[in-house]
Amino acid sequence: MTCQNFKQMVWEAIADEIGAVAMYAQMANMVNNVELKTLILSIAGDEYGHAKFWLAVYNLDD
Repeated sequence: MTCQNFKQMVWEAIADEIGAVAMYAQMANMVNNVELKTLILSIAGDEYGHAKFWLAVYNLDD
């Protein structure tokens, strides 16, 4: 695997994680149950953390 392929895969992982954040945020806005909304937003936060991790990896791999 070339470095370029790796970077492309990492970039795609970032996009996937950000997409998941948006999807979970939308789902959270669709429910009225506070506990469920909180759980879904917690998952969104986890996905955001993953995106930040992959962005750091992307920036470190020069």
